[in-house]
This record gives sequence, C-alpha cells and structure tokens, in this order.
Amino acid sequence: ALERNYGWQIDASWIVWLPGLVVGLNVTAQACAEPGNEVLTLSPVYPPFMTAPKNSARASVQVPFVLSAGAWTIDWAALERAVTPRTKLFYLCNPHNPLARVWRRDELGRLADFCLRHNLILCSDEIHCDLILDPALRHVPAALLSPDIAARTITLMAPSKTYNVPGLGTSFAIISDPALRTRF
Repeated sequence: ALERNYGWQIDASWIVWLPGLVVGLNVTAQACAEPGNEVLTLSPVYPPFMTAPKNSARASVQVPFVLSAGAWTIDWAALERAVTPRTKLFYLCNPHNPLARVWRRDELGRLADFCLRHNLILCSDEIHCDLILDPALRHVPAALLSPDIAARTITLMAPSKTYNVPGLGTSFAIISDPALRTRF
C-alpha cells in the first residue's frame, strides 16, 4: 500500500512492530536522545509529542506555529533559534494534528534540510496520512525525500486512524537505516 499510495517502496526488514504509536514516540525519545537532551516539535500538537520526552528525562521544546495569510505555517526563524547543542531529535506530525495541515513537498524538504544541517533524528508520525480529504493534496512520506534524510528518519504509522480500529493496539515504525533501527 505504501508503494501504491505514496510511491514509497520499503523492505519488510525495516518494520518494527509496536503496541501503539505513543509507545513509538516514547521509544524514539529514549533511543535517540540522552537524559537532559532536547526534543523539538511544532505546537500545538498531539500531547504525547510533548510528554514522551519528559517521561524519560528529556526536555520537550515547542516552537509555535504562526498564522500567515489565513494558513498555519512554520516560524522558521523561531525553529532555528530553538536548536541548541542539546537538541537531538525532531518530532514531526505529518500531516499535522490538530491543525489538519498537509505538508507540501517543498516544506518537508526544508524540514529535512533543517534536520540534516543540525544533525537531528527525524521522527515523523504519519498516522493520519490516509485521511487527507482534498484530492489536490497528496501525502509525502518524509523518509521518501532523499536517502540522506531516510537514513535518519523513524516513520511511525498505524491503521487505527484510517480504519477506526484503535482497539487492535498495533502500530509500527519504518526505519531503513540498520544502525538506527538497532538503536530503536
């Protein structure tokens, strides 16, 4: 389905099964940042993006969206200012919840460049990817942007939003880089 829907061909060995997506956020914080390190995200956002780092003594740093010409956008200058030497990880909600913001390829490319430039692991929660209702917009998996960003991306997905089956308690991470997958 990933190849058919998004043009993303993955290998089955890249999949790590999880009991839930929130578990994936917590495991990512523990695997990719040490106690006292910072995890960066955009806000407002689903609350576990902010609590998962704190659950394991990592700091949660939020950069608020700005309303520009009737659309919620990233404050790129604020995002740059938020990075410190302790920042190790960036949590992205792609598409964004709760703003229902579908990221365009150029925006994702800029976020990927940001993560690469600052040596950040990218954790992309793509659980809402099948719920885009505008036929003019298409979901772009962050890891599909380039081999460089794929090597530092943990993509989190689950059927629970698309098929309304949260009771099944299953989700998965897609991690193409073997070393990153082992850390996770």
